[in-house]
Amino acid sequence: MQVEQRTRSYAPATTRAASARARAADRAWIVTVVVAANAIAVVGLWIRHGGIANATGPGGTATAVGQLTGLLGAYAVLVELLLMARVAWLERFVGLDNLAVWHRWNGFVAVWLLVAHTVFITIGYAAGNRRSLVGQTLDFVNHYPDVLMAFAALALFLGIAATSMRTARRTLHRETWYLVHLYAYLAVALGFAHQLAVGNDFSSDAVARAWWAVLYATVIASILVWRIGWPLWFNARHRLRVDRVEREAPDVVSIYVTGRDIDRIPARPGQFFIWRFLTPDGWWKAHPFSLSAAPTRHRLRITVKDLGDDTALMQRVRRGTGVFAEGPYGTFTADRRSRRKVLLIAGGIGITPLRALLDALPCEAGDVTLLYRVVDSDDAVFRDELKDLARERGIEFRLGVGAEIGDDQTDKLGIPALRAMVPDVRDRDCFVCGPPGMIDAVRRRLRLLGVPKAQIHSERFEF
Repeated sequence: MQVEQRTRSYAPATTRAASARARAADRAWIVTVVVAANAIAVVGLWIRHGGIANATGPGGTATAVGQLTGLLGAYAVLVELLLMARVAWLERFVGLDNLAVWHRWNGFVAVWLLVAHTVFITIGYAAGNRRSLVGQTLDFVNHYPDVLMAFAALALFLGIAATSMRTARRTLHRETWYLVHLYAYLAVALGFAHQLAVGNDFSSDAVARAWWAVLYATVIASILVWRIGWPLWFNARHRLRVDRVEREAPDVVSIYVTGRDIDRIPARPGQFFIWRFLTPDGWWKAHPFSLSAAPTRHRLRITVKDLGDDTALMQRVRRGTGVFAEGPYGTFTADRRSRRKVLLIAGGIGITPLRALLDALPCEAGDVTLLYRVVDSDDAVFRDELKDLARERGIEFRLGVGAEIGDDQTDKLGIPALRAMVPDVRDRDCFVCGPPGMIDAVRRRLRLLGVPKAQIHSERFEF
């Protein structure tokens, strides 16, 4: 850690944070306008091609609604792909975890729109042709171009939506969930073929055809650049490898990663990478881990706890093992700071990004308080390191040992405990990291203590 990071004044950090929030607000406005404008354009093109005015005769209204939901569903699918294309400036604005939440909800909207499209179109055509729903479905498959591919695309989207439900995700390995979601690209290709074959936007309107082509090209280019091109370029440039592995606790290790031009990686304390260790059984498995110390000129450090899955293999990774990393990602950084005083709350291995964040928080004695809760004293990671930092920089450090989550009144991070340990909590920025249940509980308790929502910062890796 460099001396200037410890001694510089708080004012420049405040200025940077205000500037970052202003840029984020500008980007939020731009993103909102662009998404809404394109959605309005979808409706406008539907109206241009007749819209509800075409709702004449038996089944006319159902057919018109089916056309509109199909167009909106196709647009929602493109938004879905763009949200997780890992476009750098978009990710830095909201954070990859928030993009994942938007991606999940937008995905369900897209699927329901596509289901509605299928149902209403079938009802409308069945009424117009005086057929049963089964008969009309068979007629679609047998006589309409590429409708069978559209049914296959819908089935794929339904399968992806099913595996995205929380109950399903608890039983799936991350790699299985990821591989299932790769079928979304096949579903989009099948749906696009259907849209080309029978959609009025492509068959009879050059303007609409050009507009949709630009949308598809933009999304495809974003995926090629940010999901494929950028990671390949990044790793070819830096050639990362494991430098050494140090035991931090009985089931926790710190992995030091070195490579070429490490000092030119634009990573900040609090951010994370998606890591692949290039071993025979690990190269295809990607996992997000935060930096557990500020980057130095020659090394990055992550800290991994054995959770009984692939993290067990990482405990034994050898020096010299190649590393493929994607990132840096995340907005859980000192740029979020808006108050002179800061409260850091960690649970278990959630201490890792907060430990790194300490390196980027210039402070005077008493400005920073760290509350670290673990189930057992042996689970405390960086205990000596944190004690040394606390003594050197005047950080108030409290280690709490006890059960993971109690109620709001009795928990060691409950409302009375937080009020007693940090009486001025309302005047602090609060950074929280730990298990999802702990994050949710602590965020709720901080709000009940009167901490403004804008001063509570957290990030999770549920995607």
